[in-house]
Amino acid sequence: MAPYTLQPVAQAICTASKYTFGGGAGQGTFKETYLATKPDGTKLALKVLRPGCSSARSEREVEAMKRCSHPNIIPLLELAEIIHAGTKYGYLLETFMAGGTLDDRLRKGRLTRNEMLTLGGELISAVSHIADHELVHRDIKPTNIMYPNAGAEAVVCDFGVVRDLRKESITDSFLLVGPGTPFFAAPEQLNNEKALIDWRADQFAIGVTLTVGHFGFHPYQGEGEDENQAVSHVAARKGPSDKFVRAIEASRLPVLAKMVALWPAERVRTAYKLLEGWRKQN
Repeated sequence: MAPYTLQPVAQAICTASKYTFGGGAGQGTFKETYLATKPDGTKLALKVLRPGCSSARSEREVEAMKRCSHPNIIPLLELAEIIHAGTKYGYLLETFMAGGTLDDRLRKGRLTRNEMLTLGGELISAVSHIADHELVHRDIKPTNIMYPNAGAEAVVCDFGVVRDLRKESITDSFLLVGPGTPFFAAPEQLNNEKALIDWRADQFAIGVTLTVGHFGFHPYQGEGEDENQAVSHVAARKGPSDKFVRAIEASRLPVLAKMVALWPAERVRTAYKLLEGWRKQN
């Protein structure tokens, strides 16, 4: 992992707020995350925004988090700025997710069918709320799914590349690939087909996440193929793989197959219908 370049800034924020600095807790394209503890023992995730990153995108992230209020979406506790060594830095404070990420859990083994069905319900519920506010998260993946503690429900985090459908897109139209994590992204994101992007892009990402979590492979990853080949198949709208089709049939998970359809119109049309259909698979 690359060094935490914003640690002095995080330490200055903790000193000014009388928090105990707890070290680095994660890094991303637009921010670095640190652990901070309040005098009463409450642990917080302190996210310091990198200078020079798009202020418009940071503003979208904050606006999106303010609009959302749902048990499966991380709440924004505070937004503030600090001047350190002559440079202004923005930072966010969120609840610290002591239970770690879904990615951490998957390192210990795959999800059982019941665990996968439960997680799917939680993620679909979160995305339904996000969609109700005309937002598209665009980066749902195991590292952005966290747990407040070991027995808690999943929480969707990191709105850093959120799309606000009520506003003009920030992404340049000439870019060949849109924002997001390619391995979990829908074809319309990979090809930067902005007119096609709506909440169903998040539906696709959830479908990939659940497939990876339960079966251990990407829906478009054939026998002997690597992750890059799976992404190429999605971008070219080829697939899904035969082994995914066989796994779906054997496991009786038709809704999961529909979630990762290559065209948005082929996926479940509304989040309400998706949640309803998902629960019928139990």
